Amino acid sequence: MLSLENWKEQGEWLTLENGHRVFYTVQGNGPPVLFLHGFPTSSHDYARLPPLLTGQYQLILLDFLGYGFSDKPRKHTYSLFEQADIVQALAAHLGLKKLYLVSHDMGNSVALEVLRRGTPVVEKYVMLNGSVLLKYYQPVLSQRVLLHKVSGPVFSLISGLVPQALFARQFGTVFAIKPTSEEFKAFRAAIRYNNGHQIHHKLIQYLQERKTHEHTWLDALHTHPAPLTVIWGLLDPVAVPRIAQAVLERRPDARYIPLEKIGHYPQWEDPATVAGAIHWAFQQ
Repeated sequence: MLSLENWKEQGEWLTLENGHRVFYTVQGNGPPVLFLHGFPTSSHDYARLPPLLTGQYQLILLDFLGYGFSDKPRKHTYSLFEQADIVQALAAHLGLKKLYLVSHDMGNSVALEVLRRGTPVVEKYVMLNGSVLLKYYQPVLSQRVLLHKVSGPVFSLISGLVPQALFARQFGTVFAIKPTSEEFKAFRAAIRYNNGHQIHHKLIQYLQERKTHEHTWLDALHTHPAPLTVIWGLLDPVAVPRIAQAVLERRPDARYIPLEKIGHYPQWEDPATVAGAIHWAFQQ
C-alpha cells in the first residue's frame, strides 16, 4: 500500500474551467476503472486495492473538489452535480468514453448522477457502503453537528484542535476492523490537507442534495443497463444493511456480496475480498 505521501507524489492535477485543480492518479494497465470516494476523506481510501488490481486494470482515482489533495476553496458552494461534472471532465481529459465504475459513501450519489447523464458510458458498476436512501441513514453525532447552520461552521473550525487520539476514537466508530494508529494519521492528514477540515460544514451539505434527488438517482440505477454488484459491510453503523436491501429491491438482478464482519470501509478493512469481488464483477 502506498503511503499518503507517495500517493501524492505519483499523482497529478487537472485544472478545471473555473481554475480549480483536482488531484488524480492513474495506476496499472487494462480496462479503465474509475473509483469515487466518500465524505470526508479522499481517493487514498482505496490505497489497499491497487496492488491487487493493477495487473488487470487501469485504475483511475480522483479527489473530489474540497477533498484530499484537490483544491479546497473556502468561498464555494459544493455540489454533487459539480462533482459529477468533474468526473466527466476527467474522463474527457483522459479520453475515456467507456469505463467501469466503483463508488463508496458520497461517491455513490455522484456515481448515480453519472449513470443518469449517460456519459461517460458506465459498462459495469460496483457499489460499496453508502447512504443512498436517507430513510435508513444513521448519522454519527459529528455529522449532525456539521449539518446545523450555526454549530456546523464552529465545529469545522475547532475540529483541527481535536487530539489525534480523540479523532481516531470518533472516526474509528465506523470501522469494524480498526485501522492502525499510523493509518488513522493518514486519514486525518488527507482531511486536514490545506485546512480542509475547515470547510466540512460546506462539504456535508451534499446530504441535502441527496435528500432532494435520491429517488431520481435510484430510478437511474434501476433503469441503467450496466451490471451491478453491491458489496456491503454489514457492521456499518451509518450506512446500515437495510440500505443495501433497498438498492437490491430496485435492482433484483444485482449480485450482492455481504461482508459479515466488516464496517463502513470494506475496501480498507478487507481489501482482498473487495478486490476479488471487483475482479469477478468485471469479468462477467
